[in-house]
Amino acid sequence: MKVWIEAMRLRTLPLTAAGVIVASGLAAFYGVLSWGLFFPMLIMALTLQVIANFADEYGDLEHGVDNDDRVGPHRGMQRGEITKEQMKRALIGTSIFVFLLIIGLVVGAFGIKAIGWIVLFLALGAFCIWGAIRYTVGKHAYGYIGLGDFFSFFFFGIVAVVGGFFLYAKSMVALVWLPAVGLGLLVAGMINYNNMRDLENDAACGKRTVATMLGHRNAKIYHLLLVGGGMACFLAFPIAAGITAWWRYAFVLLYILYFKQLYTAIRITNPADFDALMKPHSLTAVAISLFFALCIAL
Repeated sequence: MKVWIEAMRLRTLPLTAAGVIVASGLAAFYGVLSWGLFFPMLIMALTLQVIANFADEYGDLEHGVDNDDRVGPHRGMQRGEITKEQMKRALIGTSIFVFLLIIGLVVGAFGIKAIGWIVLFLALGAFCIWGAIRYTVGKHAYGYIGLGDFFSFFFFGIVAVVGGFFLYAKSMVALVWLPAVGLGLLVAGMINYNNMRDLENDAACGKRTVATMLGHRNAKIYHLLLVGGGMACFLAFPIAAGITAWWRYAFVLLYILYFKQLYTAIRITNPADFDALMKPHSLTAVAISLFFALCIAL
């Protein structure tokens, strides 16, 4: 049980929950929040992240990236405590569970007679499961051809926030895209920290990431743009929505945490040191998402 809990990588789950939190805060702002949808949506998002973590462990070992030169922790499969067959069964089981959850969620949101919406969201759900697995698994895994940042931005920002809000509202509001893009950029920043940490080993193993393509110095500049853009998008929503109460901008006080982390990141010369910034970055993104949701919802 201990090794499977480790494989779930519980520290990655709060950042996954951030998309549901932001979507729910926006739903509350527009008066369409439903707690009956919130909890299954949250469980679905967390399970998708677990699938992605299982697949990442499987794929990285398969491609030889999880080796003795890797900076991060040695994982269960790498240590021989989880076999390939066991991980395959875990991936199949969790994928079936999340697909059944998606069916219940979509039917609960639109009703059994809304066949068109049900088919559309089931297709989107299947695409999310595909995305969680294909990040590192297979010959053409997109995490190995420099697309990991984009798909993380897309799934955990755009799909989570825009898709989640649509389940609540059954319609779309253009301003919802601002915090969706903001969160997506912060999630991509988390991926970039991971890739900057593993830059040398990834390059040696032939794994292409944005960090390996840009190099150490330019990857830092790219990171500044990701995090800066994310913060700007969150701030742009209340401004564009015409919110004037000063206390509803209180979430920006947390930006100081990112400024401190970015100052540290720019000065790093040893890629292994980026590992220490991953947890603070993730928790700050979650805190900003939570306080943003509270500030606009209350």
